[in-house]
Amino acid sequence: MTRTELLAWLDARRPAPPPTLRAHLGRRAQDRPDALPDHLADAGRVLLARVLARPEAGRELALDLLAADALVTYAFEAQAERDAGGLVALARRVAGGEA
Repeated sequence: MTRTELLAWLDARRPAPPPTLRAHLGRRAQDRPDALPDHLADAGRVLLARVLARPEAGRELALDLLAADALVTYAFEAQAERDAGGLVALARRVAGGEA
């Protein structure tokens, strides 16, 4: 999945995410060999780990937390569009277990 393909997929979502969230999501996009659901899920997990690594932090991490939630949600949406039979395996990967 290229960064350009991921951004195009995000831009096709309806309803569209608010501009500030969309920009934050876009900054997570990279060229990666992963399929779209895995790319989104991994980006969400990285952001969530960043939030969890700073338990003393407050509102400054709110956008990261919201973006992590959006990315994981979009990962499930992308998986359902691609192959709903893979949702359980994706859920296991998101949770950190084996697929």
